Amino acid sequence: MTLVSVCPKCGEPSPLGLCDRCRLEMATLLECPDHVEVTLCPVCGSYLVRGRWQEAQVSVEDLISNAVAEEIGIHQNLSDPQVDLSVHKKNATQFQVAVHLTGTFGELPAEEECIVAATVRRATCERCSRMAGNYYEAIVQVRGSAGAPASEELAESRKIANAQTESCFGRGDRLSFIQETKDVKGGIDLVLGSTQQGRSIARAIQERFGGSVQESYKLVGMRDGKNVYRTSILVRLPRLKSGDLIRAKGSYLEVRGFEGKRTRCTFLRDGASVYLSEEDAEDALVVGNRSSAERGVVVAGDRDVLEVLDPESYRTVSASRPSILEANPGDEVEFLRFRGDLILLPPRDEGGSC
Repeated sequence: MTLVSVCPKCGEPSPLGLCDRCRLEMATLLECPDHVEVTLCPVCGSYLVRGRWQEAQVSVEDLISNAVAEEIGIHQNLSDPQVDLSVHKKNATQFQVAVHLTGTFGELPAEEECIVAATVRRATCERCSRMAGNYYEAIVQVRGSAGAPASEELAESRKIANAQTESCFGRGDRLSFIQETKDVKGGIDLVLGSTQQGRSIARAIQERFGGSVQESYKLVGMRDGKNVYRTSILVRLPRLKSGDLIRAKGSYLEVRGFEGKRTRCTFLRDGASVYLSEEDAEDALVVGNRSSAERGVVVAGDRDVLEVLDPESYRTVSASRPSILEANPGDEVEFLRFRGDLILLPPRDEGGSC
């Protein structure tokens, strides 16, 4: 005699006790919260997630959908669950989310749905609040070593500051903002929301122009039982600039760049690299800068000397020829004037970039 297992509830054959249909009738496939809340900053549009403000990359509807999706629960025995969320706007701050769940329970298709109320709350984020309150943690002071930096250097420093501010903000430093840029005697002051942002800007300016960086601190108060300091970061730009032709170490050199406190140069005669210390760089005699170079036509020449037509006097002038300068009669070459002589410059793409 063969015993047949039946569902104790409906009496239908079932090898596992309750049949799939009765289990499905008793199961809660979808658990939904009654209400969710999304907090948005009305100034910048960022939103609050688990106590931290984040930049919003999606719409308000998507933020609400994500908040609901994180709160719903799905029965562990439901196979291949598919959730569809539809957001309906009731007014400026109230929304309604329809949640529709489908899947397979045992061998039966199953579905369930619920309605979730959602509220959008407006609250100013810490970043926007501090910007409005003229808050700042650091000042980066850009100065020259001998007089005020050139306008080009200051303009480039502003661009660097903007780029580094965006980079720091993108890496999660929400206090990375420029509160103010002030023109002062001898340079500019960058008033900044974050000390780390200030250090990043100072380091980038130094990498671009060379020079030195110094930090100082001032106690300005207490917060949550801890001392609060304000940081001043002085970026002292070097006297020399990329493209400068200088006289140092008994030779003519062209400044190519900076590595920390050292100035990277190339010898004009053969393109060999050399590094100048801070002291050597300060003592160097500046002849001019490649950006103001003139051009003249080669009339004749040999391995060591070129005869160049001076565009001012229309006379042929002899000038020492750098070994890496290839030029034939009729070619144009660049030069700078120094004490009545023409100083020929090697090609711009030789010996490294400025």
